[in-house]
Amino acid sequence: NSIIVHYDETALARWMEQAVSAAGVVPLLGAVLREVAVEGRRLTRLRLATRHGDVEVAARGFVDASGDAVLAWLAGLEVREPAVPVFGTMMFTLEGVDEQAPAGTREQIHARLREKGADYGLARQDGFLFSFPGRDLCLVNMTHLPTPLDPVAMSRAVLEGRAQVDRLVAFLHEQFPERLGRARVRSYGQPGVRQTRWIVGAHSLGVEEVRAGTRFPDAVARCSWPIEGHQDESSSHWEEFGDDHMHYVPLASMLPPGADNLVAAGRCIDGDVGALSSVRVMGPCIAMGAAAVHALDLAGAGSVHGIDFGVLRGRIADNLERRDPGPTPEA
Repeated sequence: NSIIVHYDETALARWMEQAVSAAGVVPLLGAVLREVAVEGRRLTRLRLATRHGDVEVAARGFVDASGDAVLAWLAGLEVREPAVPVFGTMMFTLEGVDEQAPAGTREQIHARLREKGADYGLARQDGFLFSFPGRDLCLVNMTHLPTPLDPVAMSRAVLEGRAQVDRLVAFLHEQFPERLGRARVRSYGQPGVRQTRWIVGAHSLGVEEVRAGTRFPDAVARCSWPIEGHQDESSSHWEEFGDDHMHYVPLASMLPPGADNLVAAGRCIDGDVGALSSVRVMGPCIAMGAAAVHALDLAGAGSVHGIDFGVLRGRIADNLERRDPGPTPEA
């Protein structure tokens, strides 16, 4: 029940570079935020470190899309952390997959993990293998590892994630030899971080609001992704919705009450663990980013808490309603 979209990654990357350049954005790659200057309720400048020297960036408004609420945290604003750690995933790509050989179903792989996984030192008993038709590649999401905010502990987590990958590959080789017996790791990813630290916003999005599909007066993004829990090392938890379900992200969950020119976007907006597990996926994150920059543009030298939301809604109408003709029904 999956749809695989093929695209030219090089062409897509080039298109994105051209779009960023045309918008007048100046990328600063490899920079690490070290310090935030604050005057009253306004952030004024960022101090960043790069391997080529330090950089200061002054701006009228800021978007915290760091994922870990680093900007808000360094600005001294109130933040939250999960009471129970949320496990991340080390994604990786296998090559040398025999596409012609019969593949184990997801249920068969999960059953084999429950039966044999401990023999390979594997704790997680579920996950996904995404094959690419016509290619000998397979993307694997079948690991769980902690993603702490401590730098030394996070470095250890990277190494543990790669060790988990190696143990998992040994499991796949031996348990599904026809399809995966000659597969090898093409590339290890970095740990996929799901949830570590997030802002305290003017509104904390709740899981019951997600379940109810609450459409807030200040809604800026829509989503239909399931509630996706990763608090158990051995498995993930999915709570799926009906086909017509839609839930929403309010602007208030993106606004720290103590700052006039800062908007959060992505997985560091305010919400409980269940709600954030459903809105931190790519589509809503893109929509939140668009809403954030428009909110800051409307605020100007004033406060994002006082903007005309009707004007913002007009600018981000595509975030909330589908306005293209949509797919043509089959005859």
